[in-house]
Amino acid sequence: MSQSLRKKKLLLVGAGNLCLQILKILGPKNAFEFVVLGRNEESTVRLCNLVALSCAQLGQYIAIKPVIADLTDIPKVTRVLREEAPDMLVNCASLQSWRVITGLPRLSFEQLDQAQFGPWLPMHLTLMHCLMQAVKASGISARTVNAAFPDAVNPILARVGLAPDIGVGNVANLIPATQLSIARLLECAPADVQVQLYTQHYFSHYVPRGGLPPRASYRLLYEVRDRPPVTRLSDAEIFSTVKSEFRRLGGIDGQFLTACSAVTVIEGLFSPTPVWVHAPGPLGLPGGYPVKLHEGRIDVQFSEACPQDEAVRINSICQGQDGIDEIHCDGSVTYNPQCMAVMQALLGYSKQTMSIEQSADFARELASKYLAFKNSTW
Repeated sequence: MSQSLRKKKLLLVGAGNLCLQILKILGPKNAFEFVVLGRNEESTVRLCNLVALSCAQLGQYIAIKPVIADLTDIPKVTRVLREEAPDMLVNCASLQSWRVITGLPRLSFEQLDQAQFGPWLPMHLTLMHCLMQAVKASGISARTVNAAFPDAVNPILARVGLAPDIGVGNVANLIPATQLSIARLLECAPADVQVQLYTQHYFSHYVPRGGLPPRASYRLLYEVRDRPPVTRLSDAEIFSTVKSEFRRLGGIDGQFLTACSAVTVIEGLFSPTPVWVHAPGPLGLPGGYPVKLHEGRIDVQFSEACPQDEAVRINSICQGQDGIDEIHCDGSVTYNPQCMAVMQALLGYSKQTMSIEQSADFARELASKYLAFKNSTW
């Protein structure tokens, strides 16, 4: 088969719910050859077979292959990457998914949620650090896409030359509701609304639940076709409409929206024509940005209204609201003490700083203390 006719090979890492949601969308299109790398053989094989059989039910006979490896076994993962030689690698693996705490009793979840996402960093950094070491050692030239807290993980790994190319979810998940809210308020077609949003995970997590945060660090720009620039809505009105009129399912069900974001990035990177999306952590930048994708190229969109220095400043401030005050030049982080105070009060876990090398040990400690907290809530 000629190179031009060969299907691109997509390797998805982590055989969990997000991986399954992505395959539910991409599988029936039958445009890729799929490889799924998982740690547990039984669950990984069953996931691949579910997708293959479901696609067959729809008349599509796809190529999908399970591969078993533990990401912490870097030499083995390196061998897998060399053998499979994927065109793109999508990481869906974390030591603990963001949605785990949403299963707590409501009061316990609301209390722990006040710590924000930053303190959970070791759960998402650890495996991505292992994976990117394997990518570098393998010598493959695949594009790398990260779904594990890319707002912070990608810029941290950028400090040590291991940054994934781009992330998915977070800022992207807020764009459809923002676009639809503007369209509803201005009584125009959603397709006529073009949105650009610069912000970090904290903002995209807060707005659907509470509207515009009281100390918001973000920049929203939008244009409406055939409407003069003076036609402006207040941001508070827009994000209040997001919260009220476009409220949606969250938790494991809400992960479908992140999967759709991932699909736009995956397909956009292979697109022969430019595709505009939003994505966190592009090219190792902190937080999320509007991005143009085209034949493997990633072009982060800035403008006079929001130049790069200003966008990075906005996202760095917002990252502090999410619990990470600073990412240092060696990839170590300083945590927000107010966020860590919540973790200390509820879990008995608190750190002022963390290096990349400490991430795995901190993740084990955090997992143990979270389990004890969870057991005490029931």
